[in-house]
Amino acid sequence: MPKLIVKNVEITKLFAHLMRPVENTRFYDSLVNAANRTDINAEAQWVMTPGYRLLRIDHRERPSSDEFEIALVNDLLKSVVYYNKVVIAPISDLNCRPATQNLVWRTTDIRHSNVIREVPHKVFFNYILSRYDVILSDNHQTGEGKFFWQRQMSYALALGLYVYYYQMLNASLLPIPNQDALDGLADQLWSEDDGQEYHLALISRIALPAASSISIGSSSSLKVVR
Repeated sequence: MPKLIVKNVEITKLFAHLMRPVENTRFYDSLVNAANRTDINAEAQWVMTPGYRLLRIDHRERPSSDEFEIALVNDLLKSVVYYNKVVIAPISDLNCRPATQNLVWRTTDIRHSNVIREVPHKVFFNYILSRYDVILSDNHQTGEGKFFWQRQMSYALALGLYVYYYQMLNASLLPIPNQDALDGLADQLWSEDDGQEYHLALISRIALPAASSISIGSSSSLKVVR
């Protein structure tokens, strides 16, 4: 079973370097100078604000890995204001491209609030989902993460995409056909019960074999927060 991050203290440690100005600038340098760097603002359908760039970085830490990074950087301040580590998690027995989850951080600096307001949504639908067909939800939903995913699931239903409730322990997949069904499952998807990290939401561009068993490849570590 993939490793899950379920403790806020672990999540805080992962993002500590991004919240310290000196280390944030150092991280900015490592991203903008990475060899495998691509500007993706056009693919994400984001109108670029002067001074900002939306980048994808591949294989920065390891030559071959099951993840890539997306970052919104400000070149004037030499800082990272949005960071997304996308982890590819193969799903066996499904005829689709790999599912993905995200490890996401965004700045609380008010100077960037207008710029980053739409970026997570555009990266989610216009970039990641268009390339990998399936996105799994955060495994530990708190605060903004919970409401972000509720909004994305509602938006996906409005677009005619496929939304599911996935229970990892028994590998069951339940379709969520409309907003009423989504509202009815809110307590199960985002409860405070023990083992809640094994209850995930799933958004797909293609219909999946609901009511059957699926499994996520154990080679990937699913580390997610919004």
